[in-house]
Amino acid sequence: MTTLLLFLLFVGLLVVGVPVAFSLSIAGVTGIFLTLGIDKALVTLPNVMYGSLNSFTLIAIPLYVLMGNIMIKGRLSDEIYNVLNRFIGHLHGGMSVVTVCFCTIFAAISGSSVATAATVGMLVLPEMLRAGYQRRFIFGLTAAGGTLGILIPPSLNFILYGALTDESVGRLFIAGIVPGSILAGIFMIYSILFAWKKGYKSDLHSTWEDRFRAGRQAFWSLFIIPIIMVGIYMGVFTATEAAGVGATYALVVSLIKRRLSAKDIIDLLLDTVKTSCMVLLIVVGAMIFGYVVTVLQLPQTIINAMVEYNVSVWQFLLGSFFLILFLGCFVECVTIMVLMVPILYPVVLHLGIDPIWFAVFLTVNMELALITPLVGLNLFVINTIVPDSKLGEDYRGVWPFLVIMCSFLLILCFFPSMATWLPTMMMGK
Repeated sequence: MTTLLLFLLFVGLLVVGVPVAFSLSIAGVTGIFLTLGIDKALVTLPNVMYGSLNSFTLIAIPLYVLMGNIMIKGRLSDEIYNVLNRFIGHLHGGMSVVTVCFCTIFAAISGSSVATAATVGMLVLPEMLRAGYQRRFIFGLTAAGGTLGILIPPSLNFILYGALTDESVGRLFIAGIVPGSILAGIFMIYSILFAWKKGYKSDLHSTWEDRFRAGRQAFWSLFIIPIIMVGIYMGVFTATEAAGVGATYALVVSLIKRRLSAKDIIDLLLDTVKTSCMVLLIVVGAMIFGYVVTVLQLPQTIINAMVEYNVSVWQFLLGSFFLILFLGCFVECVTIMVLMVPILYPVVLHLGIDPIWFAVFLTVNMELALITPLVGLNLFVINTIVPDSKLGEDYRGVWPFLVIMCSFLLILCFFPSMATWLPTMMMGK
């Protein structure tokens, strides 16, 4: 009963407009005082708050955010988009394929879905609108492509999952490569078929000289991807250290290219601090709330109930799917991750589900939440980029991609090796 009241308090605070981090904190602090009493609560609360951030893994979050901001401010992302556009933008439906390719590459740099959708949207939406593409199609394509930002490594979601469960972040990153690449490929195939059906053609004409020139300009910008990936997978540095290396590399390249002024550096540092503080405050609030849930033994209660009612793995996964989809209508992925993983993880272990595979399942599930009407966060991001757009267009345009992602999630359940094979091969058991 206490747990239910705390959840209702959390939801009630959200409804009246209290920020997510403070809603979680208030509900969690209330629960600690109710369950432990005033004296013990005053001792426990500071320890929980300090312990929630005392993690080497979490250092990667502000570093990856910083790297993404440098790539945007230093216009390195523009160079990547330009080289993709020069090589494949002239093809039948090429601009839509460029959009998915750019989402895939930028996702591997920023690790953020919202950052990917916003950056790609600002670059491709005006051009695709001028080329005559159907508005709702390109809105849906960009919103859905942006969700690759939390699946393809480096992913902030995988970093949080690793910090909350002590699973290897490197293994989680590797697990996202094959599913992320396959999902991106499916998006590309659908985009090509849609463009072919509608007869979309590009008026872009690039010579090989133009392509090689664009390739030379973008070489050092693209080189950041193999530096991070190879460094992690070859064991040169950890995922957290890779974030520092990537941010430093992006800064050096931007300065050499004279793309950043002193004001730009100050602005991107401030943006990084704001975004990182928002994420970490949510982590603190969720960990306080999660502590109360643990004290009240909610995971054990769920496990006992599942044993009593003989709940199968498939029933658990189906219940988790609808729960995450429901929560996605109210809160963003970071909150869902830090709120639900401490509750679901013990159940996952009890049922014998591979925790690395479950991280991928959970992430794809949250990708769906990001573009599910009525409150899909990526839909609002796309809506703000084109001033005269309406959310109704975004909702209609995203439905084909929702179907694709639901189908992909089902395939992932039937073929779990899609996520587990590569980590096992590269890092062993």
